[in-house]
Amino acid sequence: MMHLSLLTLPHSAMRWRFLEPYQLHQIIWKAFPGIPQGPEGNRPFLYRHNEEETAHSILVQSAVKPDWRHLDNEAEGSTAQVRTIDPQNMKPGMRLRFLLRANPVVERKGYADNRSRRIVVGGGLLHVAKKTGVEIAQLDDREQRLTAWIERKGAEGGFAIERDELSRPLLMIAPNHDYLIRRSRNRKAEPMTFTGVDFEGILRITDAEAFAEAWQRGIGRGKAFGFGLITVAKVE
Repeated sequence: MMHLSLLTLPHSAMRWRFLEPYQLHQIIWKAFPGIPQGPEGNRPFLYRHNEEETAHSILVQSAVKPDWRHLDNEAEGSTAQVRTIDPQNMKPGMRLRFLLRANPVVERKGYADNRSRRIVVGGGLLHVAKKTGVEIAQLDDREQRLTAWIERKGAEGGFAIERDELSRPLLMIAPNHDYLIRRSRNRKAEPMTFTGVDFEGILRITDAEAFAEAWQRGIGRGKAFGFGLITVAKVE
């Protein structure tokens, strides 16, 4: 079983007015007091943060049951709604609407210092061309490259993007959004830039076991910073 929590942290509470990723990460960790914070693989949750007009809306998915009672002491008006979902209910052939905020990056070589670097799929074509020496005309457009990226992740994770009668993927890809993230409370620390892309569409499960694992593990990199959580709903 997995637990899906919807947290609402109101802007009216001064401490929530400007919620930084490090602060949010610590708030979520408090819901899992029996699990020590350690290596990347030990984190028991995935999350997605959306900035609403009057509140922060945070979706948290975990295999461990969370305890959100600490929110009562954090700030007035904070709420948590929790429901359970069973990945084993997913079957091959099932069609699902999905939403994924991912950090779509790939390793690229060919730099002057012979070191590989992570390049954002669908990033600036001019930047990629300068770094790799590839002509811009040889590079696919952004949407094609991002579609290919998520289809590769689907092949690994037991799902395929559905297509219409003209073989076009049933997929919407939002513009790139850059997030400046610090790893600590120190405001003088140099922030890192993570590029996020929202994918929304319809998928079909091809391998239920692989899909359940990918659903729980998350998709892509940057999971510590709010990427990788895929939410699904049945197609009516």
